[in-house]
Amino acid sequence: MVSVMRDYRHGQHPQRPAATVKEPPKRKAEAAVPPKVRQPIPWRLYGRVLVGGVGLSALAWGSWMGWNWVREPQLMPISILTITGTSAKIPLPTVNAALKPYVAQGFLWVNPDQVRHTLDALPWVADAEVRRVWPDRLQVDIKPYVPVARWLGGTGQMVDAQGQVFSVPPSQVSGDLPNLEGPADSGARLIAQMARFNQILTPLGIKVLDLQEDQRGGWRCILSNKVRLLLGSENILPALTRWVAIAPQVKEYLVPGATMDLRYTNGFAVAMPTVATVSSPLTDQ
Repeated sequence: MVSVMRDYRHGQHPQRPAATVKEPPKRKAEAAVPPKVRQPIPWRLYGRVLVGGVGLSALAWGSWMGWNWVREPQLMPISILTITGTSAKIPLPTVNAALKPYVAQGFLWVNPDQVRHTLDALPWVADAEVRRVWPDRLQVDIKPYVPVARWLGGTGQMVDAQGQVFSVPPSQVSGDLPNLEGPADSGARLIAQMARFNQILTPLGIKVLDLQEDQRGGWRCILSNKVRLLLGSENILPALTRWVAIAPQVKEYLVPGATMDLRYTNGFAVAMPTVATVSSPLTDQ
């Protein structure tokens, strides 16, 4: 205030104070960027990787070559082939032909299970045991089927003592065996039932030639004297036992083609053939 007044007294206009220029705020100091340092090429690392890759490739190639070399049948060939269980029905040339592709594989690579499955597919072969015997022998033991009856469910089918149905060439089916017929997978049941029937029939000196079980469980059979028995599905063995006890008293009715119905509680019915040589449906199958 005082300085302004003084300027007026001297006839001078008071001078305005100079405008204050504000300086822009200083930016924060930017972080110093370090200069790029050029890294040297890791030739040693690259060399190690290259050498390792080449080594792995060589190892893989060597393993593959070694594997192929080991698989060569000439390395350990099968020099001795021992076969037991052959017969006229399972001829040795047939068995040899089935074994030939496997023998060519050599001792190390032949698969006994595959050989066994191939042999099991041959006619009359029930089972086969195949073993490798160190260092160069293949042992084959064949178990043949032993038929006890013909199976009327199909052409060329037979049944063994365990009730197993198997197929053979029709020309090789024996005509001297009894006939069995029944539902699928009933072979073992029919074999057992036939054995019971034959045991009961022993006093008469006859046996079962044909035995059949129908879908409803009814039984019928033809005996060796050509008499046909109808047994039904209940109380079969007691009914047969009663008939065996009384059969000697009715010998005049025991003629070929006669049919005796044993499905009665206290007796049986007899149907005599018009011609003594008439055969039953079972024998015609």
